[in-house]
Amino acid sequence: MRLTAQAAVLGVSLAALLTWLMINGKGEMDAAYVQTQRTVDAIALAESRMQHDVLRARTGLLRNYDPIVTHLREMEAALTGLRAANGPDDGEVRALAEAVTREAGMVERFKTGNALVQNSIAYFDSLSNRLSEPNTDPDLARAVAALQIRVSELARNASPGLLDDVRTRLDALAESARSGDRGDDIAAIVLHGRQLLELLPQVDIVTRSLPASSSEAERQALLEAHRALRDRRQARADGFRLALYAAALCLVALVVRVGLLMRAGTLILRRTIAFQSVVAQAANHFSASQPDEIASRIVDVMAMVGTGASTDCCYILMLDGTDAVHLWTRSGLPAPRGWPVSQRALVPDIVAAAEDYIFVETADGIGPPALLQSMAERGVVTFTCARLRRGGRIVGVLCFERTTGALPPWMRHSRGLLHVVAESFSAALERQHVWAERRETEAALRRAQRLEAIGIFASGVAHNINNVLNVMLGHAEIAADALPVNLERAAEHIGLLVQAGGRAHEIAGQILDYGRRGCATRGTSAVDAIVSETVAQIRTSTADPTAIRMTGTAEGAIVGGEPAQLQQVIHNLIRNAVQASDPGAPVDVGLARVSLPDRRTLSHGELPPGEYARIRVSDTGRGMDEATLARIFEPFFTTRPAGTGLGLATAFEFVQEHGGAFDVRSGPGVGSAFEVWLPARPAAEPEASAAGGTVMIVGGARAAVQEDEETLAALGYEPIGYTDPNAALTALRTEPERFDLLIVESRPSDSLGLAFARRAARIVDRPIVLSLSAADTVRPEVLSAVPIADVTHRPWRSNALALTLRRHLGPETRRASRRREAAEDREAAQ
Repeated sequence: MRLTAQAAVLGVSLAALLTWLMINGKGEMDAAYVQTQRTVDAIALAESRMQHDVLRARTGLLRNYDPIVTHLREMEAALTGLRAANGPDDGEVRALAEAVTREAGMVERFKTGNALVQNSIAYFDSLSNRLSEPNTDPDLARAVAALQIRVSELARNASPGLLDDVRTRLDALAESARSGDRGDDIAAIVLHGRQLLELLPQVDIVTRSLPASSSEAERQALLEAHRALRDRRQARADGFRLALYAAALCLVALVVRVGLLMRAGTLILRRTIAFQSVVAQAANHFSASQPDEIASRIVDVMAMVGTGASTDCCYILMLDGTDAVHLWTRSGLPAPRGWPVSQRALVPDIVAAAEDYIFVETADGIGPPALLQSMAERGVVTFTCARLRRGGRIVGVLCFERTTGALPPWMRHSRGLLHVVAESFSAALERQHVWAERRETEAALRRAQRLEAIGIFASGVAHNINNVLNVMLGHAEIAADALPVNLERAAEHIGLLVQAGGRAHEIAGQILDYGRRGCATRGTSAVDAIVSETVAQIRTSTADPTAIRMTGTAEGAIVGGEPAQLQQVIHNLIRNAVQASDPGAPVDVGLARVSLPDRRTLSHGELPPGEYARIRVSDTGRGMDEATLARIFEPFFTTRPAGTGLGLATAFEFVQEHGGAFDVRSGPGVGSAFEVWLPARPAAEPEASAAGGTVMIVGGARAAVQEDEETLAALGYEPIGYTDPNAALTALRTEPERFDLLIVESRPSDSLGLAFARRAARIVDRPIVLSLSAADTVRPEVLSAVPIADVTHRPWRSNALALTLRRHLGPETRRASRRREAAEDREAAQ
């Protein structure tokens, strides 16, 4: 813009200069000189004609003097034009006017003298003719005739000899007049003859002097003066024209320069508009993505922006405790040198910079000195960085590097668009963070709702368990009375007692499965194997194994979640289908691997594009109406008298935690179809490794603690048991990093377990699991105040205990804990 303004000012100046040079470079003197020359030629022509007419008048060929007067007027008119063109003070014009005036005076004298001469000649001829009559004396007639001839010759040539001869003859004629009778005529002839002798020399002198008095010298002087003035002005005009040519060349150069600038500006504008389109596409890409898809779209958007910005690589370093990195490099180029250690070493200098947007150009020495040195050492030519903020806190940096050459000129004018790019990334990451927090909040709310529902449902559960316990107590009393009298009857009632106990154990297990706290585990399951195994188990316990039909395959699909959890989901669905159908009615279990190109909305959830494993369980049983269908996943809602209402709720919780969805279709009398959609992981993705870790066990009885140690050792953990709470606290203070998780036994007889957990939480930040007996309960607000990470009930089930420990000691959980600690350390340092 600055160069364009300068070019405009220079262009206006050159245009004004060209106008001035053009005005001063006109060849006006050529026209003035030509006009002067024409006027002088007209004077010369009129003068020449006047002299010619004078000669004609002298010889008697011209009797009228009007042509001579006309020529004089022409000369005066020409002089008037010269005075008007050159001014009254022009010396050459003044001299020419004086010459013409002088010449005009001589012509007037000639006219006067020549008129008298011609008049005398006419009288002389008339008188001579009179004296030549027959009655005239012959001698006199001959003398007059001879005199007449001489006078005629004298009129043509007044030579001195002829003048003397005529004078002599006139004298002789005058003598003869005294004695003759024609004295008056002779006297008249003599008078006119002598007048001719006097006038003819004067007229001839004027006639001869007139050409000599011509204005030719003055005319030539005037022309020479005007010619010299013309030459000087022509030389000056030539100089102006040369300057005009030079100025025109400068203007042409300026126009070319402005054209090049405009072309460069057009290219810059065109590339800027194209980059604006890329930035808009990137923002739209993020806007069109669901929150759970943003992480997978970041590199795609970086590729769009990096390609549009003509950079070699683009990367994001997260500083929110996750230590996540995202990298894009242009095709054919390796990752930036030292990735990502060298790049993370720049973070302190980037954070310490005064502004959120940093531009470094090593060739020109632009940018913070510390970053300049680092970039030069790594061979980076241009470096651009924007700090990503969340609520005023720096949570990451977005960086662009170029090592193959300087930044394109158009990009220097588009740096402001990088601010928009950074804001787009910040908004997307903020959206993802808010979504994750919302998911965590929703999960916490669901856990709270489950705990609240368990509390509300406690009376119903207590009633069911009391009924079972009454049956157990009744059978126990009958068995006791029958012993040892009737062993067979005692054995029968003991079997019924065991059966009732198993039913109570099942009810308690379902409640614990649904009410278990924590997030989804990181294990994986092979769909084909799990479904086949579950179907085989159910067939062995049904009256008609052929009624359960299995078709299709998931093509080796691997999904998230522990195999036991997935097996429980499938088991619940097939068992519900069997119970809803008539005896022997078919139940179909179908497997498929489905690729979704677009988002799909199911009856109970929405799925983003991707690969999915679909498990379909359908029956031709009673079906459900819409009111029942709307509540099937509601905890504790059941249509069976013996049901708990937790089977489908637990299945729905598992599928939702692993990014899947349910699609349920049913109608009264037409049966039901339950479809479970779970995201399929890449075939090459390894399964999560065993969690492992050191677990502190704090209990009351030594034998129970040793039994717990054996259980944990069998699961792959290193258990360390304590029966003395003070010794356990001392161990925590001495080696706070030694233990990864604490299992604390809580007895209803005292509050030792909760008190220990509260004191331990002040010493170490480790998950604390409260171990309760099957009949013990603790209020949710008490668990939150301690805090307690999870609850497990005795007797321990290895599968349930393994899931609980993996939830809190899995690799991902440990990484998240380390990232959280690192973030807290950075915040404390700031």
